[in-house]
Order: sequence, then structure tokens, then C-alpha cells
Amino acid sequence: MKKQRFWNVDLIDLFKQWGSEMSAFFMTVLMFVALSLPVVIPALIMWYLLTINWSRGP
Repeated sequence: MKKQRFWNVDLIDLFKQWGSEMSAFFMTVLMFVALSLPVVIPALIMWYLLTINWSRGP
């Protein structure tokens, strides 16, 4: 069996695998963002209300 050399690597397969791994990574990021929205949106609303010194009392 011949020794595998770096320049014998199939670049098309390499980029296909890289694209597959990147798509899995971005789907993970998208899922994390989607699942964090119920926490992030109220936190942003509360932060906004605190910055304008909103209060219920007179």
C-alpha cells in the first residue's frame, strides 16, 4: 500500500465534509438562539424599562 500524501487529498470531498460540519454547527447555533428567545426577550424589555426609569407609582 502506498503512503498517503497531502497533495493526493480529494478537495471536493474535503469541502463537502467541511460544508456538512459547518451546516450542523449553524443549525446548533440557530436552535440555541431559538430556544433562548423566551428568556432574552423579557430580559431586553426589563432592561429597557430600567433604562428609562419606568415605575408604576407617581
